[in-house]
Amino acid sequence: MFTKTILSVLAASLLCSASFAKELNFQEGVIGAQTEILGDSNINPKSSHISAKLIMDDTIESLKGEITLELLSLKSDNEKRDEHMHEALHVKTHPNTFFKLKEVVKESDGYHLIGILTLNNQTKEINTKADIADQNGFVSLKGDFTIKMSAFGIEPPTLLFLSVRDDVVISYDLILAKR
Repeated sequence: MFTKTILSVLAASLLCSASFAKELNFQEGVIGAQTEILGDSNINPKSSHISAKLIMDDTIESLKGEITLELLSLKSDNEKRDEHMHEALHVKTHPNTFFKLKEVVKESDGYHLIGILTLNNQTKEINTKADIADQNGFVSLKGDFTIKMSAFGIEPPTLLFLSVRDDVVISYDLILAKR
């Protein structure tokens, strides 16, 4: 009898806590990737072809889920360079990149998103400082982090004597709608 009561209370509390979780859908925003050709110019492709499968209950720290970016949608101001970038990113075999958000931590300098980035079928843990706001049925995420292409099995492209820097600054500015 006691065990049934405990199990009933536990099941009820799990069901109640699950009902507070809200699905978040990508509303608008952009993900960018900034690098440079050493000795030449900056490369700043961006994309708004983003999908999100995120959930959150009543606290920002409960935010979890996955953000997906279609790599072919990354575009800069130079179509020919974009073709080379897509080739270097191996988009034919790995057309998307994924960020699986595992944890949001509030620290003295703001929020930190901790998750796993998958690019070129390689995964690395990412810890990025983020500005996060939860207002009027929307959650906004804004921040950036730096990766090395070589850490994801991507060789930085070269052309004659010009090389693309291995470091890439990934920036994000997303607005998610609560459902």
